[in-house]
Amino acid sequence: MTEHAQTGPRTGGSRDALRPLLLSAALLAGVPAFATPAPSDVVQTEQAQTVPATLVEGVVAPVVAAQAASEAASAADAASGPARAEDQSVADAAAAAAAAASDNAPAASAAAASAAEPAAAGQAGQAAQAASDAPAPGPRARNRLDPWENWNRKVFNFNEKLDENILRPVATAYSDLVPSPARQAVDNFFGNFSDAWSAVNLFLQGRLKTGAQQTMRVAVNSVFGLAGLIDIATPAGLEKNSEDLGRTLGYWGVKTGPYIVWPLLGPSSLRDSATLPANVYYSPAYLFDNGEYKVGITALQLINTRANLLRVTDMLDGIALDKYTFIRDAYLQRRNVKTHKEQEEDDDYEVITPDEKPAATPGR
Repeated sequence: MTEHAQTGPRTGGSRDALRPLLLSAALLAGVPAFATPAPSDVVQTEQAQTVPATLVEGVVAPVVAAQAASEAASAADAASGPARAEDQSVADAAAAAAAAASDNAPAASAAAASAAEPAAAGQAGQAAQAASDAPAPGPRARNRLDPWENWNRKVFNFNEKLDENILRPVATAYSDLVPSPARQAVDNFFGNFSDAWSAVNLFLQGRLKTGAQQTMRVAVNSVFGLAGLIDIATPAGLEKNSEDLGRTLGYWGVKTGPYIVWPLLGPSSLRDSATLPANVYYSPAYLFDNGEYKVGITALQLINTRANLLRVTDMLDGIALDKYTFIRDAYLQRRNVKTHKEQEEDDDYEVITPDEKPAATPGR
């Protein structure tokens, strides 16, 4: 009787002492799930934070339960006496629960994946909708003075290639070989012809006084400047006034018209293109009847003019973001001429200056 009484309480005490051990084993089995991830697993941990809660419950919980069941079974095997037999049923129940949870894990993961697929599809659909709703880049705004910009840019690029491969190297060699005084004399010679054509256009514009001064300039440089090789008129006070037939038409109200770029000839406009034959005809080459001389004089004028613009074009290549636009705007601005009516309106304004001393008021 006494032995039975001692055995009964001892069996119950061992069973009570084994339950905290099972609980501790279950907690220890769950600790690795909360351990700090290794640096190589940081990306996977961040991705796991976005996984739905159902997927975590369906996959992680069965693993933790299985580890707890295995720890519980190990602790039950280590126990002795009747407590092992009585607590074996507890371990079996835990293992059965873990097996059931592991069997349901694929279904839970499949359900989570099926739930995540519509969300991902929805996000992709929203991104595609946002991309389709984004405004498409509009076409380049057309300049009303340059309606044929696409064609003009192609011709401009052709002229640039021609200048880069032929004209600029020839002009550079000409500038290096010919001394500066000689190049200045050639420039003055062609400038004297340009002054004669300018005098004709000044008379056509009705600007008689300015036309007479321009005629005097041509006469002084032709007689005393050795056919225009030396510019004597400018130091004498006879300033240069450059005019051509295109500016004469603009003076009488003809608009500039659309901007045009011609092969070899460069920038122009509809109004100036109509006057090109006259401007070319009354050029220094007009003095010679021989075709070879005409070609030689024209080539010399072209090369000398290009040599004078070497520094300007080099600077333009360095500062202009769009060389075509820069040249177009500069050309149109230079060819914009005030009509005779606008000049008459400007001349009608009378400048009134106040008296140096105020008039005396009566009574003082």
